[in-house]
Amino acid sequence: MRRRSALILATACLAAPNIVKAQGASTIRLIVPFAPGGASDVTARIIQPGFSAALGRTVVIENRAGASGSIGSLVVVRALADGSVIGISNTSPHGIAPLASAHPAYDGDRDFTHIAMVADTPTVLLLPGNSPFADFQALLEAARTRPDGVTYGTTGVAGLQHLQGEMMAKVSGLRFVHVPYRGTGPGLQATMAGEVDCFLTPMAGTTGAIEAGQVRAVAISTPEPFAAAPGVPTYASLGMPQLTVSSWTGISGPRGMPAAVVIEMHAAIQRVLADPDTGRRLVAAGLYQLPHPVSTAEYQQIHADFARVWGPVVRDARITLD
Repeated sequence: MRRRSALILATACLAAPNIVKAQGASTIRLIVPFAPGGASDVTARIIQPGFSAALGRTVVIENRAGASGSIGSLVVVRALADGSVIGISNTSPHGIAPLASAHPAYDGDRDFTHIAMVADTPTVLLLPGNSPFADFQALLEAARTRPDGVTYGTTGVAGLQHLQGEMMAKVSGLRFVHVPYRGTGPGLQATMAGEVDCFLTPMAGTTGAIEAGQVRAVAISTPEPFAAAPGVPTYASLGMPQLTVSSWTGISGPRGMPAAVVIEMHAAIQRVLADPDTGRRLVAAGLYQLPHPVSTAEYQQIHADFARVWGPVVRDARITLD
């Protein structure tokens, strides 16, 4: 599969100038399938200026939130495969959502052209700034003493953080009640207002609220302590290594995009990621910098592997979008 893709892309390079010239005049719509302020939106806005400059075209960000990112992702699926419409792809709409629907609107692997991986972000467990719970253990103790358990917000039904919440309940044997929001931004506002006991969310988009003391981070899903979250314990150190997982984020387009356009966009993203200032901004926002460039074939494989690894987890937790 990878060898065949590589041959196709290599052959397309010979025709790239003519194809790109034919496709390159239009403005590019970059669909963010979540509300403003969340991890996907933050990532898009960090890379957008450099991406536009590298392509020599205007890239316009368009937020289309809803259904754990499925609504915005479906906009990409239905678009012309000419490179004029692409989208932010990540773990929730492209990985979990198709697995959690009895009648999925698209296949997260086969219905997209996965162009480039941009970053990784861990999940952080946040408490309201004025929460009565001092730390993660205090939250668990509250779950033991409350008949109805404690509430945890996430960025939406069937997201990676929803799975983590279900795993947290399974590992601890305690009751946690899921409260989904339409992305990190709305969930963060609700957490600061005390609507939920805690909030499981990608760290990207939360650092400002953490630094301002509006929320407190009490656990993070990285395998080792994370430099962007000093002093925040890992789930592994808290006795829950099962929650050690991160959310990948990248750029994808509709199925069947011209190979030359894919090559051009992938190269443009690599130029953006090689810029030191972009790297600093990604880290400051709570995102991992990729240790090495991820090829188009590798990013496609990440999507293919996700269904195989996480499908059983979704079924066991009986998580559904229907």
